[in-house]
Order: sequence, then structure tokens, then C-alpha cells
Amino acid sequence: MSECMRFRLEGLGLHTGSRCAVEVTASTRPGIRFLFAGDQSFLVEEAIPEGDGRGSSLSFPNGITIRTVEHLLSALAGVGCWSAEIRVEGIEIPAMDGSASAFARELALFPETEKLAGVDPLRIQSPISVRDPRQGRALAVFPSETFGVSCVIDYPGTWIGTQAFCAERLDTAAFLDEIAEARTFCLESELEDLRAAGLGKGGSFQNTLVVGKEGPLNPAALSFPDGCVRHKVLDLIGDLALLGRPLVGHVVAFRSGHGIHLSLVSRLRRIAQNLEKQNKAKEDPACSISTKS
Repeated sequence: MSECMRFRLEGLGLHTGSRCAVEVTASTRPGIRFLFAGDQSFLVEEAIPEGDGRGSSLSFPNGITIRTVEHLLSALAGVGCWSAEIRVEGIEIPAMDGSASAFARELALFPETEKLAGVDPLRIQSPISVRDPRQGRALAVFPSETFGVSCVIDYPGTWIGTQAFCAERLDTAAFLDEIAEARTFCLESELEDLRAAGLGKGGSFQNTLVVGKEGPLNPAALSFPDGCVRHKVLDLIGDLALLGRPLVGHVVAFRSGHGIHLSLVSRLRRIAQNLEKQNKAKEDPACSISTKS
């Protein structure tokens, strides 16, 4: 029955401006899988991720790259759906309204009993951190009984200024109520550079909060007074989903972005792989994935 649960969404890619679509189907197989023609399928952790200031992309072993995956992956992780099959038409995930809301609303209807489907969480037992001193960015994850996020962004000299968000427990309800509807944003002063770089071709006042010198040019796109930091949390959750499994720990982010998110994911992937090897060596199938101090 769960295999019949699916949804399809169509729209424009935020950066390419091209028509694209995504279909997500509930699965009894563990993991988040991307399906391609010729019966090819790859787990999300089998892809090579790349992130910059404007999004995250995944390059798969078959040579296909899918852009701007973070909002869909954030919705999957946010509602706890770690067993799903994804088909993409085009080279980008549709932007929808610039948030994760459209994806999350559909995913919330998937069967609760099979969202994990044998996917073990990665439990943090000792602090792990990455830094980018040149950009003044820092990202760390600390031991915790639940998944939580503390995030600070800083845009000096702009309407955004410094914003902070903290949730000790970011479960499905909290994600849907506090994070999913936060739209992507940019500064009006960045628009010329974005266009020169060939980005934002699908952007509009309907899917992007544009912040001018005095405030938002399209205030209707501001879902929360502190919507900018909440969208940063949305992106962070989506990038962490590239682990392919839930993370149990408290993430602390300061001025973070896609690049440093993926640096942390790379470290966490190595930890998870080493632990799986250790567990196999012990031949103990009941041993759960966790970090060791």
C-alpha cells in the first residue's frame, strides 16, 4: 500500500529557469534513492555533492547532475522520511514557492510506519566541527538526545542584520510549523551579479524574498519576521540529509552556507562508514550507528 503513496510537482528551476518536475514515491527499501532511465538508481549518499552560495547539487555515478536539491531533501528529513524514491525530469528540482512547504505537505501524508524502513541514525557522541576562517563561518554538532539546531546569520549593514534561531528538538511538527514555509532570499544588491553568473533565471517575487536597503521589496514573501535565518536552517537540514540517514545531535551554525554544510557532511560520512565497518567486523547486526569518542 505504501508503494502507491506518491506525489508529483512541476514548476521552474530557481536558477536555470527551465521547466522541471519531481516525483517522490514512498518505498519499503531503506534510503533516499534517485531513479533514472534504464532502471538505474543511486542512494543519495552515492552522489558527489557540490555546494556554493546559491544551492547544492548532486552528481551521480551515471554522469547526471541534479541542481538545487536542498529544499526537497530538507522536506524529506524534516518530516522523517528516509525511505523514498525520487525521479526528476530536467536538471533541477522545481522551486515551487521557494520554500520546502509544498514538498513537506505531501510527504507528511506518507505512512509513518515506513518512513525510516531500517535506516539507522548517526548518533553524535563527541563534538565535531568545521570552520572557514576566511569567510568567518563555523559549524559544529554536539551530542544530544534529539536533533536540534542553533543558527545565527549576520548581514551587517542590511535590513536582515543579525538573526538567530534555536530549537532543541526539531521534530516533524516543529519543522512544518517553524521552518518549512521560510522562503529563499537574496539582497537586491546581489541581483545584477546573480544574473551575470547565469543564476536566478527562475526567480520571482513569488518564490524569492528580495531584500532592499529599507526592507523586503515583496513583504508578502516573508513568512516569518525572522524568515531569513529560518530559511538558512531549512537549507542546513537539506544539506545534512545528504548523509542518507537521520542525525541525532545538536547542530550549531554561525554564518554557515552550503559549502561548509557539505564539509561537515563529508566528515560525518567518513565517520558513518568507519562505524559500519567496525559493526560488520563485530558481526553484531543489533549494533546501531553512533560516533565514538
